[in-house]
Amino acid sequence: MTEFVEVWCIDSGRTSLKALKIQRSGSGAEVLLAEKIDYPAGSDADAITAGVSELASRHDLSDALVVALPSRSALTSFIPIPPVDGKKLEELIGYEAQQNIPLPIDEVIWGSHISGDTDEGEKEVGIFAVRSEEVSDLLVDYSQVGLEIDVLTLSNVGLLNLIRFDLRPTRPIVAIEIGSDHTDLIIVNGPRFWFRSLPIAGKDFTSALEERFGCTAEEAENLKVTAARSEHAAKIFQVLQPLLRDLVSEINRSIGYYKSRVGEVKIEDLFLYGGSSKLVGLRKFLEENLRIRVQMAKNLNRVRISAEASAAGLQQDLATFSPVIGAGLQALGLGEVNLNLLPQEKQEAVEFRKKQKTVLFAAASLYLLIAFLIFNFGGKIDRATEVLASTNKVKELDKNQDRLGQLAEQETVALQTRQEELVARGHGRLAPREILEMIGSILSADQQGQVITGRTEDGPELESTLGQIEADQELFNRQKTWFSGVDVKRVRVGEFGTVIEDGRKIDSGMKVFDDRFLVVVQGFRYDQGDAQTNDQKLKELIVVPVENALAEIYGPSDESLPRISREVGQETLLLWSSHESFKGGGRRRTQDPQEEDHGATLYPWTIRWIHPPLPVPGTDDGSGDGDEG
Repeated sequence: MTEFVEVWCIDSGRTSLKALKIQRSGSGAEVLLAEKIDYPAGSDADAITAGVSELASRHDLSDALVVALPSRSALTSFIPIPPVDGKKLEELIGYEAQQNIPLPIDEVIWGSHISGDTDEGEKEVGIFAVRSEEVSDLLVDYSQVGLEIDVLTLSNVGLLNLIRFDLRPTRPIVAIEIGSDHTDLIIVNGPRFWFRSLPIAGKDFTSALEERFGCTAEEAENLKVTAARSEHAAKIFQVLQPLLRDLVSEINRSIGYYKSRVGEVKIEDLFLYGGSSKLVGLRKFLEENLRIRVQMAKNLNRVRISAEASAAGLQQDLATFSPVIGAGLQALGLGEVNLNLLPQEKQEAVEFRKKQKTVLFAAASLYLLIAFLIFNFGGKIDRATEVLASTNKVKELDKNQDRLGQLAEQETVALQTRQEELVARGHGRLAPREILEMIGSILSADQQGQVITGRTEDGPELESTLGQIEADQELFNRQKTWFSGVDVKRVRVGEFGTVIEDGRKIDSGMKVFDDRFLVVVQGFRYDQGDAQTNDQKLKELIVVPVENALAEIYGPSDESLPRISREVGQETLLLWSSHESFKGGGRRRTQDPQEEDHGATLYPWTIRWIHPPLPVPGTDDGSGDGDEG
């Protein structure tokens, strides 16, 4: 991702626009300028465009521009991924994104971040998606003001980056940003993190005060932040108390759910952000009811605030500006989560513009150096030639860098050999689709359809069209196997292929394969005479092709341990076809025996196998992930 030295950052909320200019400063950053533009009460979406236009009229925004979308615009999901690397990891994340984003993948722009490892050794990945239409509308709005967005991130991701960079927590914490129309909860647990949107926000407190005191929205908003100095502070807090209890309940529910996902986590600190965090009595109420320390965002440790930004009210309103500061840290390369939800072609255009500026700057600097040497040393062009020749050293360094990249790629290939067992867990996630594709290819119409190659040469049945049809149908049916259903269920399997039921205790030392699927395929066979005959036909038409497919993917099996079990039912089923002899649901007996028996006798059959197959004893084919029970 492109890193900048100096950027403007914008966070457009429901009631105001927050913007600041931030730059790298040593190992930290410094906020140079800050602006907060309040929208008129009751304003609509056009107020955001008007706010951006007003900001552009006050400041030069021609440098890099970062925009933080409100978290309510995004779909967020956290999923475990098997610990693979390189292209396989990208493929798995892409597959999981399609499964977890509840919209067609071509209608969203999405990004991801690997937050850390789970206790089971898997990688935890956060997936973030926004509607493509919403991003397109945003780009159009900014282009109308003459601005191009270089980085598009989320406000809760910005707050996370600020917490990680500035607070650097050493133990699990909870952060809550209470905005006008959203409340974001963030749990930071070592390298891992988790987001949730809470259903109670600042507008709910405002609405409660409006209803209780019969005032305007603007007056209610003022009551929220000045209640501590009001003679009616107790009444105001009493009105807000039911909502505060609901907020405490949502926080407890969120922490409880997170613990159910990751195990017992001890959380002792909560940090408050957002404009509504100034609500009277909020901090004390949360401390008493959550029984953890609650702190307000009042100072920054590794981000400096210039005198001009402080004079603009940044220091006093730090809780409101925190997400946009974090978005700036990401653009400066100081954020842990690098999320850019711009369309891919826009990101490539940003990269090109940045490289173009770098090249032009370097070329201009070189020419200035040559001109300086000529001006100061007159005819001593040789010195200038030496300077030009030094550029060849840069080319040599570039070649060395390319060589280092090749060596790193070779090392990656070597490491992949040692990661085959981990890759198998990735195969397990794609196994159901692999199973269905394999069954579909075996049971396709091309393979099952049989061309009638023979017909009874003589006999009375040839004397009529009906006789010809029945003779052809009889020969056709002898080649048919009906497929009625398939069941794929994830199971644990012992080393001898026995399925271990859920809840069963695993004996010490027992080898268990915990990433397998039990495949059960069922169907019917047309009567070939008896169960044994149909069993042989089932093997020929279904079992052998499945065995061949498994052997092609996973290698040959041990002949003494067949991979597939099959069974043909001993009791036959009789399938009747309609006939004019049947009237009104009842059967009229006839004198013609052929008219009395227009049905087909069927044998039910079932085949089963474990997918992927267990390793052949004495080998290690890398297809299983055995855990010692």
